Amino acid sequence: MIKDKKEKTTTAKTKSKNKPLILVTNDDGVDAKGIRALADVARQFGRVIIVAPGSAQSGKSHAITFSSPLRLRQVYVDKDFEIYKANNTPVDAVKLAQCVLLKNQKIDLLLAGINHGSNSSSSVFYSGTMAAVIEGCINHTPSVGFSLADYDANANFDAAKEVAYNVIKAVFEHKLPENICLNVNIPNVALNDIKGYRITRQAYNHWHEDLEERIDPIGKPYYWLSGYLLELDKSEDTDEWAVKNNYVSIQPVKPDLTAHEYIKTMKKWKF
Repeated sequence: MIKDKKEKTTTAKTKSKNKPLILVTNDDGVDAKGIRALADVARQFGRVIIVAPGSAQSGKSHAITFSSPLRLRQVYVDKDFEIYKANNTPVDAVKLAQCVLLKNQKIDLLLAGINHGSNSSSSVFYSGTMAAVIEGCINHTPSVGFSLADYDANANFDAAKEVAYNVIKAVFEHKLPENICLNVNIPNVALNDIKGYRITRQAYNHWHEDLEERIDPIGKPYYWLSGYLLELDKSEDTDEWAVKNNYVSIQPVKPDLTAHEYIKTMKKWKF
């Protein structure tokens, strides 16, 4: 692990025994405004370790790196607050935290975000933020992802910080069962305009992709991916409906993708 020369050299193994250990990560990069906002909130609950990608990794989903080295750089260390930069994906960052930096230490809570942009509906499958949360959940760490419905790099996170505080407090009070993590989506409105909290399900929507073809200087085609969300599921119990109507959506998520309701039917198939 590389340490920046100008920063303190205290290691992450100096642990405050009486405080919860909270790992914070994201997919927008270690310098994003959203992760710093989330870390500010998390510090009210315990010792905070940020381990996040050094650059934006949005849309990387659960990608991991095994064809090139993983690297970890210490950026800042102070009492009960440390920042480390990983060189690859959000899930790589979580693995580096769990298996290297915090090896043999119990992570009491993993937080990801606050994401610049919503992770509701089918976006959860593409999100590096929620992949980091699911990675934590797979490894039996209580994990929560936060996303604000504003893609601006300079988004205002004041209301989102209040929401994050309330959710983190509730998670510590009520505990999460093993193999359940949370996907929290926050509307882009002032705190006074948030109508409340709704426990939701994932909206069954999907993206309509457009691939714009362009030609490079030597005459070869290349493509830019764009598109828009097809809103097929407008039910009031969904995450999309909640956020569009100024509610905070809190959705329980699990790593198990098995269609349990279809197992009995498939057992009747002839192979």
